[in-house]
Amino acid sequence: MTPEEILAPFREKFGNEILDSHTVERSVGTVEPHPVYDVWIEVPRERLHDAVELLCTSFSPHLSVISGDDLDDKVAFNYHFAVGWGDRYGEITFTIRTLVPKDDFRLPTITDLIPGALTSEREKQEFYGITIEGIPDGRNLFLPEEMTIHPWRNDLEGETKKEVKRLVKWETLDG
Repeated sequence: MTPEEILAPFREKFGNEILDSHTVERSVGTVEPHPVYDVWIEVPRERLHDAVELLCTSFSPHLSVISGDDLDDKVAFNYHFAVGWGDRYGEITFTIRTLVPKDDFRLPTITDLIPGALTSEREKQEFYGITIEGIPDGRNLFLPEEMTIHPWRNDLEGETKKEVKRLVKWETLDG
């Protein structure tokens, strides 16, 4: 499978709604190098669920993780998939990226398409403070339920520093 074969159904369905796309080619293997590909597309938040659904119906993706990048007034959420998972040198990483403004901080769940996304969605709610609409279980995974800070938000760093303490003994020996 090639990057273009993966991108084709997205271009057909979404056309100019794809805000950005690019492919990065890397080489793996030392004796006999092989190309591997990382494909990225960016879609509006309103089309995120549709894009994941198209990926699921066109291919058999494996969701690796959902990551985020705080970009001041918005957060970029990156849904990292592997397509062709397990196919030696044929696996392609495919990332669907969407930007979410902090003044309307919500995303739709994709757990109806990929139940295993629940853990990553819960983590993003907890650490970024985003609302995942339709999430079947929105409880915290890592922080106590009563804790209201969101440690991965740059704009809330002052609030976070008051709540998060250094717990590793050797870190207190810096003085």
